[in-house]
Amino acid sequence: MTECSPVISTTVSWNIRKGTVGQLLPNCEAKAVDEELWVRGSSVMQGYYKMPEETAETLVDGWLRTGDLGYVDEEGFVYLTGRKKNLIITKNGENVSPEELENKIGENRLVQEILVRESEGVIEAEIFPDMEYAEKKEISDIPAELQKLIDEYNAGAPAYKRVYRLKVRDTEFPKTPSKKIKRY
Repeated sequence: MTECSPVISTTVSWNIRKGTVGQLLPNCEAKAVDEELWVRGSSVMQGYYKMPEETAETLVDGWLRTGDLGYVDEEGFVYLTGRKKNLIITKNGENVSPEELENKIGENRLVQEILVRESEGVIEAEIFPDMEYAEKKEISDIPAELQKLIDEYNAGAPAYKRVYRLKVRDTEFPKTPSKKIKRY
């Protein structure tokens, strides 16, 4: 983050923990507030230049609100689970991180790209399948196979995190210049 000059955590070859974005740097401390990762330290900015309202929204008593959802374990390893601005708020008021579902469902080789979102009051997964993989594995009914993946995911997920609608794409998703799927 540029607001944190720009590093909060790093991974070194002799101290790697799977599923993390590294360990906090010695000059940083972090905490989770309502699942959002907040950091403070000598590298955190003092504020945005001539932007007091934005500064007040971003800095709280010296803590930088990162906008990332996640947590820090007792050894200072940082785990990110999503972005606050992407949260899906269900009808029951539950918070669902679409990235969490995308990562879980996207583990399957048949899923080349996935986007999870709220649509008409339910959680929907839109998937662009890996056609080469489907051909190699002789999968003829791709939508049915993808629905089977969704059903397997749903069997182990709490009701508020279940995917209730599947869309299958024939083309890749539009991307940002940094090659991330455009969410909106």
